[in-house]
Amino acid sequence: MRSLFFFLFLAFTIAGCSPHTGNGVDGRVAATVNGVEITQREVNFLYQRTAPQGADEAVARNQRRTILAGLVRAELLAQQATKMKLDQSPDFLIAMHDARRRVLAGLAEEEIASSAKQVSPETVKTIIANNPNLFARRKLLVYDEVLMQSVNVPFLQSLNASAAKGVSLPGLLDMVQAQKIPFRRATRTLTTDQMEPAIVRILSNARANAPVVARVENKFSMILMLHTIVPVPLEGPAAEQTAANALNNQQRTIAFSNKMRAVVDASKITYFGQYRPDAPGTKGKPQAVALPMADPARAQSIIRHQIAGAISICLSFTAAMLLLFASRSILSGTLWLPKLWPTPEKDASSGHSTPFIYHEHRVSSIVKLALFLVAGLSLVAILYHLLLLSNLLSFWIIVCSIIAGLLVGTGASHLYVRLGLHRLAEKMRKFRWLPVLLVAGFLLASGLIATTMQIVGP
Repeated sequence: MRSLFFFLFLAFTIAGCSPHTGNGVDGRVAATVNGVEITQREVNFLYQRTAPQGADEAVARNQRRTILAGLVRAELLAQQATKMKLDQSPDFLIAMHDARRRVLAGLAEEEIASSAKQVSPETVKTIIANNPNLFARRKLLVYDEVLMQSVNVPFLQSLNASAAKGVSLPGLLDMVQAQKIPFRRATRTLTTDQMEPAIVRILSNARANAPVVARVENKFSMILMLHTIVPVPLEGPAAEQTAANALNNQQRTIAFSNKMRAVVDASKITYFGQYRPDAPGTKGKPQAVALPMADPARAQSIIRHQIAGAISICLSFTAAMLLLFASRSILSGTLWLPKLWPTPEKDASSGHSTPFIYHEHRVSSIVKLALFLVAGLSLVAILYHLLLLSNLLSFWIIVCSIIAGLLVGTGASHLYVRLGLHRLAEKMRKFRWLPVLLVAGFLLASGLIATTMQIVGP
């Protein structure tokens, strides 16, 4: 004991005299500002979210120095604000609450989006082959774009007729100004994969320096004039990388949208005051900005699926307990033994306990192996069942369903004996496998139901 105490004292003494724990590889100190540490890990955290991919070491070093300089200035201002007691103002509390919410929301969004499955190389190659205009036949276009708020069809027809007669773009713009129609002109240089397919079709069929008038439904109209069109095909590894990035981003967006919709539908959101759906002056009027609101039909569907999932887990573990008791009864030599261990019998004459008689019939090695295989398959079915429903049900619902299934299965096994159903099976000893087969089939069927629920979804 003396040696142990001496060793602990020595260890704590060395730990107290050692350098600061922040000097580790991931958490070493980058700077101190009036005694407040700024760690290298904090700098790297911010750098990873702002640095461009593929930057060389010199650029990365300067970027980290810029981030560290900003952190030092921010810490100096924060310390000055504390001296001015600004950290006690209501604005500070609101800003801290908003910052916490935004940081957690950003981390959650990143985590949810990262759960999306990465596309396979075969899918990438299929996308490249099915979209030659975006890859093998990609082109670079330089063109003028004039956007107008007017959708006056007769005026647009007159502009189109003038353009067909050879009127230049400045001449058409003079006609637009004469009608006092506001417009915005810009010269664009874009590849076909960055443009709307409709605009690509119009410009691909247009003559160089010949304006074309087009209307986008009843929203706005435009005048397009092509200057140059140059083939810039995207092939090989560059095409595969571009397609993979686009598909992965799409998968991340879909994963986040689906999860966010499920979160909104599973939440209770209430708006007050002017934000209420039935607020005075807003009822029956279309809102420019739609507030997040749960879909009642989808929310009820989610609840129904959760109830069905909990019931399926309960039934699976009920079947598992029945299977366990049935297998135990076969191994112990009885037709049904609703206990996991034998109880000694008492001799009526002496009152002493006698050993429990196990074997009314011999259990062969093949029977034991078959029971072991059934137990293994049932265990795999249960684990697969739980894995499928882990995203639909919360942890505590799963735990409660498991406990309920264990209790119901044990009670059903005892009820089987209490009702004397085991006596019916005594006349059919050769069918003693029947309970095991029925319960195992039920267990596999419950796993199949869980799989169907997960595929169909709420």
